Amino acid sequence: NDAGEKLVGGLVIFDGQQNDARMSLHVMLTAMDAGARCINYAEVEGLLHKGGDPGSDGARVTGALVRDRQSGKTLRLRAKQVVNACGVFSDAVRSMADPSAEPIMVPSYGTHLVLPDYASSSRMGLVWFTQDGRVLYLLPWQGSTVAGTTDTPGPISFEPEPTEEQVDFILEECSRVVRERLGCESVRAAWSGIRPLIRDPNAAPGDTSKLSRDHVVDSVAGGLITIAGGKWTTYRKMAEDAVDACVRANPELKAKAQACSTLSVQLVGADRNGEVCGKSFDRIEVSLREGWGVSRDTAKHLRLNYGTRALQVVELARDEADKFTEAISASEGGCRAVRRLHPNYPQIEAEVAFACRSEFAMTAVDVLAQRTRLAFLDAGAALESLPRVLEIMAEEFGWDADRREAEEEKAINFLETMALPQCSVGDGFRVSPTAQREPNSSRVSRAQVTSV
Repeated sequence: NDAGEKLVGGLVIFDGQQNDARMSLHVMLTAMDAGARCINYAEVEGLLHKGGDPGSDGARVTGALVRDRQSGKTLRLRAKQVVNACGVFSDAVRSMADPSAEPIMVPSYGTHLVLPDYASSSRMGLVWFTQDGRVLYLLPWQGSTVAGTTDTPGPISFEPEPTEEQVDFILEECSRVVRERLGCESVRAAWSGIRPLIRDPNAAPGDTSKLSRDHVVDSVAGGLITIAGGKWTTYRKMAEDAVDACVRANPELKAKAQACSTLSVQLVGADRNGEVCGKSFDRIEVSLREGWGVSRDTAKHLRLNYGTRALQVVELARDEADKFTEAISASEGGCRAVRRLHPNYPQIEAEVAFACRSEFAMTAVDVLAQRTRLAFLDAGAALESLPRVLEIMAEEFGWDADRREAEEEKAINFLETMALPQCSVGDGFRVSPTAQREPNSSRVSRAQVTSV
């Protein structure tokens, strides 16, 4: 480093990695397979009560008033037990049950930068202490490199954005441990998540380092059960604890309760019966490459993100070849290859249609951010792919020109939050908030990637 100090040793540690958005989707699909009924774009506007006003003695929560944000319809959903699993937004729902409930959530912003794949090894990352004693990492993720993260107090928001200070901090610290200095020109996407930390009554105001990372099961007046905090590593334990709390609090449920089965439940896409690949998922990748002619990187992407359902995605492309495949040169026997969403990334066009038909995608942001994750990997590439995504979704859902234009504008506004703020470490990019459109068209005419 600049002080002349040399590395004398290190430790190799092992950890798990996942695509969190697709993981949560597969959890939901598994729940539906077991009989759950799920609603997308449903906003809780209030809780239903009987026996008195919210928070009063004798009042009990009996359901929720839910608005469908797509159709505008309001639903009154009744239940024997209501569980609040709303992450950093949990306090808002707790106050619907008991207006006097003390807040327990303290949001903490974690900013991440996505860099090219060459910024880290393909099979090993790097974790180190920063100059001020925090922990930072460079890890291979989804064919790119993710760098982060920060731990900063901030407001609760549906669209958290990284700040210039956070971006500069990560880049400066990463430049201390890599051979070539990293600047904003290396950043393909920048985004923030909000950790649902639980308040420690003994911690100083605004101090997130002493807050609990463990989950908490909470009950307020009216019988509302809240499961909050925690992390993906313990999500099954969190679910078990929440359901156990419901059973203890509700005699009607206790009479029908069975032993918890979460430890043995396998998710959709996991070859649950062993009939697709015999639990050897490398066979999925081999089958896609040799049997379907899928490229190495696309086959790996599909296998990692869809499991056995990867075969369904490629079957869709094959069955609708005119839409989702393209002819290879005649010298290769007139074969066809699945068409990519963007030439630099393994995601394919058939994933858009599959997301609409089988994964509850309803907007272009759903597809770019939460199904294919392209927005999280490269905001500029996601913008360049937006016209084709809109074209496919318009055909899937029968959108008219006005709806298509509205979807385009929402997607561009979202992608603006995924690009860099002003950055002082080199030259970077940002997505223009006002993309230029062709006359009388809802298509973006060019990628709005500008230097800052």
